[in-house]
Formats: sequence, structure tokens, C-alpha cells
Amino acid sequence: MATIVKGTGQAKSALVEGGSLLQSRAEWEVRNDSLARGMSNLIAQYKPVHATTGLDVGAEIGGLTDRFTALTQLKWQAVDPDANERSVSPRGVELYPAFGHEMPFQSEAFDCVTFVNVFEHVSPEWRVATLREIHRVLRTGGILVGQLPNPYFPIESHSRLPFFGYAPAWLRPLYWRLTPTGWNYETAHFFIVTVKHLKLIAEDVGFETVLIRKFNYPVDAIPKAMRGLASLHSRLGVLPWSWQFVFRKGVSTQS
Repeated sequence: MATIVKGTGQAKSALVEGGSLLQSRAEWEVRNDSLARGMSNLIAQYKPVHATTGLDVGAEIGGLTDRFTALTQLKWQAVDPDANERSVSPRGVELYPAFGHEMPFQSEAFDCVTFVNVFEHVSPEWRVATLREIHRVLRTGGILVGQLPNPYFPIESHSRLPFFGYAPAWLRPLYWRLTPTGWNYETAHFFIVTVKHLKLIAEDVGFETVLIRKFNYPVDAIPKAMRGLASLHSRLGVLPWSWQFVFRKGVSTQS
């Protein structure tokens, strides 16, 4: 995994196999397909009528952005602070090295921005600036669509440790030593943050909340050792694996 830095740096999703709490390659593919289709469906439902452009913020190397290119009718670009240089993905998406709080685009350049499993990696001091910058590059009526993992899910999704999100901050580096991922705590670092934090900041910088919903991955995306627990947990309808959200830049908002 790459170092988490200020802005929208996202922990690289290097797949580690062989542990009971880790996804196999097949399970990881189901996860990515479910994620891409869920985001694309929200885009199709809520995008402006004449939308043509999209921006993926915190895109890593553009894998998910390429799926958006295949599943939506938008022309996509992407940014990630860990990119070494400007490049082009296999599906022709331009990827720029940039932080989420200072992107190299004109104001009102995009109809849709995606922000998928990134907010928890944004340093607290850059959260407001990042959401404000996303608001700036969106056209009036444009949408911000994304997903945020629930840090209080019984098996925390980054560490794969039980109830990691409930541990006090001083204990987390010690508890992390038990992680089956093999990742170092500092390089895999993320913050305990919820959709309530995201909503408050988004509305403060001028977004309108359109949708916030609970989301759980399909059972085929879950490691076999966890499927029974995950199935029961899903039926109970509490503490979702993630939240998915849609915010809109309204007509009378600040820029």
C-alpha cells in the first residue's frame, strides 16, 4: 500500500491472499464489480440530464474509473496524489497527479465527481478544503457520488480486525500488529470517520444532500470464513459495511 498523504490519498488496494479474513482474487473482483455498478447506477439516476463529464477523485491507477467509463455515458478524468506523473489508463482516462484540495481544473468543469472509499484517508485538516474544491469543479446541478466504509463494522475493512474502530487512538497501532493484511500501520493509515462527518462538511461548503444509504457487499464478495456472520449481520440491518451517498451542487450555493 502507498503512504497516505494529505488530501485524497487513498490506501492502495494491494490484494493479499491466504488469510481467512482476506478476499481471494475472485471475491475481490465481485467486490469491485458490485462497487462500480452501485456507483454507476447512482450516477445514472441522479446526474444532470445533459451530463457529459466525470471526475474520479482519489482514483489510484484508474481501475475503478475505467469501469465507470464502461458503465456510464460520461467522459472521465481522474486525480490521485500518489500518481507520479500524468498518464492514461487502458480505457483512455487521463490521470493527473493532484491532491483533492488543489486540483488542476477550471471551476464548473464537471457534471459528476466520484469520491469512492477516499474520505477516510483524507487528513482532518484537509477535509473542508477537499470538499470545497470538489464543489468548485462541479457545475451547478452536478453531483458528488461516493462510498464511505463504516469504521464500526464488526470486522473493520482496512485492518480486518474485530471492532478495530472502537479501540482508543493510542491502542490502534498496537492492535494493528495483529492484522492479517501484512500492511504497516503508518502506510495503511486511515481515520475513524463516519458519514455524519461527511454530511456536515458537504452541507457546510454548499452541497445539498440527495441520498445517504446503507450498503453491504454481496455474499460472494466476502471471505468464506466471514460469510455466515456477514449474512446474519446484513439481515439485522444495523451497522452497514459502508454508506453510499449523493450530494448535489445547488443553484444558490457558495463557490
